[in-house]
Order: sequence, then C-alpha cells, then structure tokens
Amino acid sequence: MTPETPHYLCIGHCCHDKVGNEVILGGTASYSSLVARQLGLHTGILTSVGDDFNFFQVFEDQGIRLWNKTAPQTTVFENIYQNGERIQYLHARAHTLCAEDIPAECLAAPIVLFCPIAGEVDFPVLRAFPRALKGATIQGWLRQWDDSGKVTPKAMDWSQLAAADVVIMSDADIRGFEPAIPAIASCVKVLVMTQGAKGAQVFSGGTQLQFPAYPVRELDATGAGDVFATAFLIKYAEENDISRAAAFAHCAASFVVEGTGINNLASMEQIEARYKKYTLLSLF
Repeated sequence: MTPETPHYLCIGHCCHDKVGNEVILGGTASYSSLVARQLGLHTGILTSVGDDFNFFQVFEDQGIRLWNKTAPQTTVFENIYQNGERIQYLHARAHTLCAEDIPAECLAAPIVLFCPIAGEVDFPVLRAFPRALKGATIQGWLRQWDDSGKVTPKAMDWSQLAAADVVIMSDADIRGFEPAIPAIASCVKVLVMTQGAKGAQVFSGGTQLQFPAYPVRELDATGAGDVFATAFLIKYAEENDISRAAAFAHCAASFVVEGTGINNLASMEQIEARYKKYTLLSLF
C-alpha cells in the first residue's frame, strides 16, 4: 500500500437528491465514506460527478479523497410521495465506472464497498481487487428507468455477485425478488438482509442466523442502512466474525435511528459501549 491507498474504498455515484428546488447530498458512496472516516479509517471514493456537484467541500473537509470520472452532469434522484407510496425519478446520470477507471493506488485497498445507485458499477470492477474484502450493496443494480426517468425494479444476473465476499441488502431492496435469496446466498460467502427494527438475517455456509437490532426508540431510520453496511464490513474485516460484525453494525446504526443523523454519527467509544451492552444482553 502507498500513502495514497485508502484503507476503505467506496465505488459508486455520489449524487444530488432533489428536494423541492434544493438538492442535498445523496448516494451510498457519500454516506458510507463519511461513516468510515468517522470510524477512523483512511477513506476514498471512486465516483463520477459533474462540475455541478455541490459537495466537493464536504469530502475535502473530512479528508476523504475523491477520484472522479468527470461527467457532464451529476446523478440526480427525486422522490415523490403520493398516498404513502414513493415514486422515484432519475433526472440525470453520470458516467458508468469501469475497471479501467480504477486508479493504480486504489487497487491495494483492503476493504472495498461497491455501492451503485443507478447501475453505474460495471461488474468487471468487482473482480479487480483480488486481495480485498469486497462488500456490495445491490440496490442500484435493481433499478431501471423509462424515458421520463421513472424508476422501477428489475432483476439482475445474481451470479455476478459471486465476485463479492459480502452482499448487504434490505428487505425493501429485494421486495418482489424474494425467491432469489437462496441463489444469492449460494453465490457469496456472506449475505446480509437488513429488516429495519426487526434486525438482520445473515446467510452463510448454508446456515441462516437472525440478529436482533439494538433496542432504541426509532425516530428516523434515514441513513441507517449505509451505517450498518459500513460498520459490518469494517468489523468483519477486523475480526472475521459474523456475529460480532452484526452486533457492532446494529449498535452503530442504532444512534442514527434515534435521530442523531448520519452526519453526526456517534464516536467509536460510544458505539463500543453499546456493543458491550449488546453482548452482555446475549442478543446474539
């Protein structure tokens, strides 16, 4: 590893989430990198955004390196809620990220999270890090959109996930594709399906384990999935123990659902204190 090599690398679009006439920072790569940095890791992102991207300074302030494949426009999503249902639109999409876009200094990154939001991570990218612990969040590969930008679900070639070590998805991500869960579990070493307040199911080595969430009063779960995925990968890379990784991830995510917010994630000391309580409560 060179001094430029990140310990934790995210590959996927940072984006603009359109809210009314304003935009806010979006994208799993954005939030996962911020969480990893908060947890003390040297962190970087391989992404594609345009010169119109509003949040370069956020990452500069946190010491997070961006390797950018400059696009004409930054990816833009908008969520519209009607009668309790979410309708999602993709208004712009930056470039696809391919194997040849990977900087040489990133190839030795020990932890890599592939986190597409609009199908932008080309599958050969997953095979470019033979020595890394490779995690993947699959939501972005399960999206398609029409000429108006309206997003709908689509299936994917699940066998492509075999290049990852850990696949992390929510029960909402896989809704409608539940019969594929055994096929996904057979492809990867570890499959994690988060279930909100119900906790998480982990499939590994032909076994299925249930890990309850850390008990807190939930106010807002926004960003909890990104925190869980990041914390799980970091702890799993450190200890190679599924149970301890799930416990640590639940404890990290618990601060977010209490309303703390992903930009004000608890310190490592606070998370470790809850982690000790989780183990004492024999929740796993």
